[in-house]
This record gives sequence, C-alpha cells and structure tokens, in this order.
Amino acid sequence: MMKDLYLKLPHVKLSTGLQLLLVSIMFLGLATALKPRAHYAKNESNFEQTIPRVINGWVEVQQSTPQVSMVSDEKSLVNQLYDDTLMRTYADAEGHQVMVALAYAREQRQDVKMHQPDICYPAQGYQLQKTQTVTFETLNSTAPVIGKRQLYYGQNHLEAVSYWIRVGDRTMTSGVQMRLKIIEDGLLKGRLDDGILVRVSTVIPDESKAKDAYELHEKFLSEFASVVEVNAPGLLLPN
Repeated sequence: MMKDLYLKLPHVKLSTGLQLLLVSIMFLGLATALKPRAHYAKNESNFEQTIPRVINGWVEVQQSTPQVSMVSDEKSLVNQLYDDTLMRTYADAEGHQVMVALAYAREQRQDVKMHQPDICYPAQGYQLQKTQTVTFETLNSTAPVIGKRQLYYGQNHLEAVSYWIRVGDRTMTSGVQMRLKIIEDGLLKGRLDDGILVRVSTVIPDESKAKDAYELHEKFLSEFASVVEVNAPGLLLPN
C-alpha cells in the first residue's frame, strides 16, 4: 500500500529539489531580514503616574455618565489590545465636564490596531449623527494633528466627541491609513510603531450646544497635551 502511494507521488529530480530548497531558504532569510526589530515607542506608558489628576484649572471628578468602551465587542478585551488605558472625567471651575479616554499599544501590527470611536460607539448602541475630519490647530505639535469631531446619540443622550489616533510619527483617521502606515514603517524603516487613541467627549442637551462642546474640547486638549507632553514627550502628539 505504501509502495503504491509512493509511486503516485510526483517525481522530482534531485537538482530541482535542491533549487526549491534554496529558494525557500532565501525567502525565509528575506522575511527574517525584513522583520521589524526597532520600536518607535519613546516612553514606557504608565497613565496613572503620567497623567495628573489636576491640570491647570481642570480637576478630576467622579464620572456622572458611563464612558463608551474603547473596544468594539466583549471578545476584544481591553488588556489584549492595549498596554495601558485611562478613563477619567475632568471639570473646570465653572463646572464644565470633559470625559477623557486614552488607549495605548506599544506595538501596532496589521491585526492589532487602535479601535476607532467610529466602530466602538455604534457597536455599543450609539447612532452617528455627524462626523467631520479636522486639524486640531491649538496643539503644540511639530506635525499636524488630524482627527475627527463627531456627534452620537445613544443611551438617551447626545454626546459630542473629539479624537485623534497617533500611529508612530503621524495621526490617522481610518483603518486603511493605519494599516498602510504599519506596513510602510515595518518594511522600509524596520520598526514597530506604537499607537494611542486620544478621545474626549461631552454630554450635551441638544445639537445646538455641539459647537460649544467642541470649543471646550479644544481648550481642554491644548492644556491637557501641554502638561502630559512635559512628562512623556511624543506620547499624545506626533513629533
């Protein structure tokens, strides 16, 4: 029986077999050579130590509204995707509140990327009302900080959201951009990019208050990033 099976196998000349083996070894060596070895990460993330609870006129307060999770489903556990996360609410002297959510991953691979609010909010029952790609002009960054302003309705309230995602030395606004960036830096620069989601949000009574909420976000993010970047340069902003 084994003899019959052997006779049915395709006959390969020794020289051809050696050539195939050589090609396989060459591809294996090429794949090993192109494997990213360097890390872009400039800091060891420890949000509890890095992110102050008092930032200029903003003070951490107890959350009055549960924040939307930074994963799209229960199977995407936070600790499997991210190396560090933070959810807090800050209030200024006038009582204005801003909810902050940070999610950091030291290695961004094709199958492990930051989860965008565009996915997480709808996955948790929120409906997207408006979205706009913007450049956050007030941030002190050497590279443009491009992100989104969005308006969602869910859990019986409206929520104004501002966010950006940094991957390595640039900010991204789509999953395709993130994937191409990861491939580009891995193949051409031989490095693994880190990534961070910076998201702030505010509950508003109606859509007419969205403009005020986004202006509040801009003010808060400018002060927030200025303080955090002193302790951890390049953590929030591309540079």
